[in-house]
Amino acid sequence: MNKTYKMCCAAAILLLNTLTLAAGNVSIKFAQNVSHASTEAYLVDAATAQEEKLTPASDGYTYTVPSGSNVKLKVTPDKGYVVYVWQKGASESNLSEIRESYSSTEQTLKSVGTDLVVTADVCKLVPATFVVPKEGTLGAEVNVEEQGDFGRLIAPEADGITYMLPEGRGAYFDPRPADGYNILVWKFEDNSIFPSHPDQFYKNNVPSGFYLTVAFYKDGETRTVTYRQPHTAQLTCYNRSEYDSPVIASGTTVTPGDQILFEVAPPDNPSGKVIVHHWLVNGKPYTDASGEYFTDNSLTLMAIDNLDVEVVPEAEYTGVTAVELQGLTAVASASDGTISVTAGSGTAALYSLQGACLGQKAIAGGQAVFHVDGASKGSVYIVVVNGQAVKVMFQ
Repeated sequence: MNKTYKMCCAAAILLLNTLTLAAGNVSIKFAQNVSHASTEAYLVDAATAQEEKLTPASDGYTYTVPSGSNVKLKVTPDKGYVVYVWQKGASESNLSEIRESYSSTEQTLKSVGTDLVVTADVCKLVPATFVVPKEGTLGAEVNVEEQGDFGRLIAPEADGITYMLPEGRGAYFDPRPADGYNILVWKFEDNSIFPSHPDQFYKNNVPSGFYLTVAFYKDGETRTVTYRQPHTAQLTCYNRSEYDSPVIASGTTVTPGDQILFEVAPPDNPSGKVIVHHWLVNGKPYTDASGEYFTDNSLTLMAIDNLDVEVVPEAEYTGVTAVELQGLTAVASASDGTISVTAGSGTAALYSLQGACLGQKAIAGGQAVFHVDGASKGSVYIVVVNGQAVKVMFQ
């Protein structure tokens, strides 16, 4: 009986010691799958702050330490890389970011009492350019994004406009306008325009070579919008930046940066369509991204500068300027129903837009004149001389 009791006590003590030993250790999985960096882990003595380097298990990232220990974890990124954020949690699927950990190369975990997973997001640093006018700014600032908000402030390089940012991560660009100055427009490297003008610009996935610039306008500045009516259509202009997008007359002043919408329609059908040959903006043809004429019936422009807009319907396009260079012009007068053709020699032929030949005349003394019955303002015809063609509209 006594012998059996002693054996049971010994077994119980052994089991208790085993359980105590198992309960007295915790594991930390650190920096699994982290690349472009070296990692180290240290056990820190709470009383003396002395550090003892830890050796991971055979997997290379699991460390076992006594429960309640202080542990220092270090990540040393390769040159040109940075720790974007540290994360920790109970498992790989339950990680949360450690706040304000951008560019931090070490984290000290105090009194570790449970198993943990700790990792670091190591990113390549890439250059981004942010150009802000010297007049009107309190000094540009660029912040990395941390926890969905403004994070660490990044100092520029020596040139004052280049910032080294973590590739593929978010960043905030703040031009910090001085009193009396306002954001007019944000532009990219290809001179394309961001369609709105927020106080700060957020880029959610910064690529290498990202370029951003901003322009200001002063309080009290305005822009003037002018436009001309075509002969065969109706052009209407709206200020989309004002409540209810009111129609504005030619010569109206607007706030710099306002979104101005131009719409062209048939005179008797506001919802109808007009075949547009091209638009002119400040005297130059307006083209799309491919360099082709923009031919939609509506055109929205930002009033960065004064705007002077003209739409040229297909029915009104004569191409006279281009043909004049080859010695051929054609002018139509609705008052007397004539089309006067000027050319060197040969035969001039007159066609309808549908392709029907309406007559031919020999060019004498450098001219030929056609008389068109029932001609009205806005009617368009085609003149052909020696294989060269030009559209002409009665004015």
